[in-house]
Amino acid sequence: MSKYSTISIPKELHEEIEELIRKNPGLGYTSVAELCKEAIRLRLSEIKMEQQENYLSQKEVEELLMYIEKNLKKR
Repeated sequence: MSKYSTISIPKELHEEIEELIRKNPGLGYTSVAELCKEAIRLRLSEIKMEQQENYLSQKEVEELLMYIEKNLKKR
């Protein structure tokens, strides 16, 4: 099995990214694929962080509900 697969992006977007890379060598990208790979990696990282934050929020809500329930039983 191959280590890599391919993705397709619209030709217009590919051309825009090529121009961006050409005009901004300081960005450090040498190819459209390299920039796209980094963009995907960053977005996946953001999604994972959002999921963790959402999990923490759910956990906090559950803890708050348990706290309220416990205090209601004491009355």
